[in-house]
Amino acid sequence: MQSADPIWGSKPRLSVVHDQDTPPLVLRPARLPDPHTIPPRQWLYGTQLLRGFVTVLVAPGGTGKSIYAMTVAVSCVLGRGLLRDHVFACTNAAVLNLEDPLDELDRRLAAILLQHNVDETDVAGGLFMHSGEDRPVTMAAISEDGFSIIHPDEVALIEQIKMHEIGVLVVDPFAESHSLEENSNPQMVKAAAAWRRVARATNCAIFLIHHVRKGAVSDIDAARGAKGLTDSARVGLIMSPMGEDDGKDLAIAPEDRWQYVRLDNAKANMAPRGNKATWLKLEQVKLGNGTQDYPNGDTVAAMVAWDPPKVTDTLSVDQCNEVLDAIADGPGEGVRYTHSRRGKDASRWAGTVLVRLFGLTDLESDKVIETWVRNGVLVRDTYRDPVQRKDRMCVRVVDAKRPGPVS
Repeated sequence: MQSADPIWGSKPRLSVVHDQDTPPLVLRPARLPDPHTIPPRQWLYGTQLLRGFVTVLVAPGGTGKSIYAMTVAVSCVLGRGLLRDHVFACTNAAVLNLEDPLDELDRRLAAILLQHNVDETDVAGGLFMHSGEDRPVTMAAISEDGFSIIHPDEVALIEQIKMHEIGVLVVDPFAESHSLEENSNPQMVKAAAAWRRVARATNCAIFLIHHVRKGAVSDIDAARGAKGLTDSARVGLIMSPMGEDDGKDLAIAPEDRWQYVRLDNAKANMAPRGNKATWLKLEQVKLGNGTQDYPNGDTVAAMVAWDPPKVTDTLSVDQCNEVLDAIADGPGEGVRYTHSRRGKDASRWAGTVLVRLFGLTDLESDKVIETWVRNGVLVRDTYRDPVQRKDRMCVRVVDAKRPGPVS
């Protein structure tokens, strides 16, 4: 007999009960079909939402994860990606928001439609919304016996999804859809399994929105609670606010960084630099719903796709060639510029030309030189230094690769 812990008492065991209709366990030989006859995966939205599977988006509060999820749902109803992602099929979608009132959901939807110039008639009848304040939804809970897991709303939700032909279901947040122990892997596996059963039973893509623990958001392990949920998901995404390194890399002022968020595949390496990540921006939309008491009305955030600016775009063709002429001339008689701004070569760094002529910062100048080296406008070479009488590294201008024509 298991002895009780003197402080916490005995730990309940979760029982596994098979239904009477559960078929016998039988291992069967592999089918080995012709690959050409295997149906492709039924992606609905980019490589994020897949029919019959669960996707988890992990993000801190205030990043815009709820706005993002609703924008994805609207995109699927419209059949076009408002955030530039590819929508494979037009389908009905539902947003199951379990912590905000319906009025707040209406404000978010209105901001999305206004920002993206979408007529409300284009989503009417195809987009469904439910607020947990009107009626909670519980997909997994401990039964009255204190041991086994029950799924109070699973059957009813499956019926609703089928009735309204829902192809995408947003659940925001996942934590409000169950009453299990968040830090228990076995219990989170059970909660995730309930949503997986819904996805399989309805051929619907389930999009679970989940919070992170306090601290830096670096990978999927930032998700709050046990790993059972994120390990069970077919697709994992992580959304994070623009950090200091990315802000410097993209030349965004610290006071403006709150508007920008990056989206990464949470189950892949988070290594891509800021200019290689998928970036989104929060725009502020005025709803025009002012009253006598509140003349300014509401301003609500909406999300748009955002491309990091290229520093070279700020320079005209003439300016680029002026810089390249100066680099070709070198910093002194017989001396050549180099691509490096480190160590002994710092005084010969080609970026100083950009700083001197057009007032670019060192970071911006470094990006221009890197771009030109990568594109072949500048090539790394060596030359014979006339003073030190030895070979040193340099960059040479390839005239055939210069931007043009020059006006």
